[in-house]
Amino acid sequence: LHYPLRRQRQMCIRDRQRLFEKIMSKNLGQYKQELQTRECLVQAIYQYIFNATSLNLLIEQFLAENTPKKINVPYFKQRLKNIFEQADDLKEITRNLKDTEGENLEMIDEAVLWLGMVEIRANELPHPVVMDECIRLAKKFSNPNSFKFINAKLDEWLKTNKADWLKKSN
Repeated sequence: LHYPLRRQRQMCIRDRQRLFEKIMSKNLGQYKQELQTRECLVQAIYQYIFNATSLNLLIEQFLAENTPKKINVPYFKQRLKNIFEQADDLKEITRNLKDTEGENLEMIDEAVLWLGMVEIRANELPHPVVMDECIRLAKKFSNPNSFKFINAKLDEWLKTNKADWLKKSN
């Protein structure tokens, strides 16, 4: 008597999971340009960290490689400008992460963290969305387990600095 009911529940769960995956793939499709722009931003930040490339050179290079249909150019320029303005502070934060972890912080992880912190400071997206996007970027660009590190460090940074940034943005 219980077996058919259990089977119905399992089918409902599977159906809900499929529906959720279908909705999520459609929703991400709507934001493809923003996703691609953030991927380009991580690459640009990485290049800056690695080689201290100038802002104008980075913008020129990425605009030459990507069409305006592919990335959101005003958003790309603004975020990159924000990153350059906050670079000294971001370097200090990630230097402290390196000291507390006792390990080397991969440059690509540092780039993802920088983007996450700048996005959180901009306060244009909900913090969970920024965190999820940084996890996605870490999974795409870094080693298989670094997304856990990115998630933990951004969450820790957000909890310790949220009040300061809310005051500054108001």
